[in-house]
Amino acid sequence: MDLISGITSFIDGLIDFLEGTASDPLIFSIIFFIYAVLAAIILPIPVEIGLFFSPATPVLVKIFIMGLGKMVGSILVFHIGLTLGDKIKAWSSRWRFFNWIVVKCEWLVSKFHYLGLYIILSIPIMTDTVPLYLFSVFNEKGVLERKWFAVVSFLGGVTRGAIVFAVFYLLGIKLI
Repeated sequence: MDLISGITSFIDGLIDFLEGTASDPLIFSIIFFIYAVLAAIILPIPVEIGLFFSPATPVLVKIFIMGLGKMVGSILVFHIGLTLGDKIKAWSSRWRFFNWIVVKCEWLVSKFHYLGLYIILSIPIMTDTVPLYLFSVFNEKGVLERKWFAVVSFLGGVTRGAIVFAVFYLLGIKLI
């Protein structure tokens, strides 16, 4: 089994598990929270899919859980990213192209700070993993504080959930 089919199989299993917990709002909420945390840390997949499960769980609760999971995941990513910074700097000194990417990423983080992170995390269907690591790894000058990094991640998650809900509502598709 190659890596892609392994990841696909894992994601399919996770979605099946979410479907299986949909009838119990409490169990679903716990699983959806864990899913949102994992989506921030290691799963490069959109977490909005959880909004479509568990009609018994109010949409506002699901949006709040999604934001809370993103916030907790972002705190973990913030610390992981700080430890990866030195390794990435070492790689950038070896490869010119990689150094160019590192320089551009550092510029992005130093230029846009929290606003840039918020905008990226508010975009529906966007993976959270990459931008969270990007902003944590290239926070070399300490422009971003952990507390505000987490708050921005929460707000981005809530905004993202609200956008998905609003779009589907306007299209006449109910998430509840």
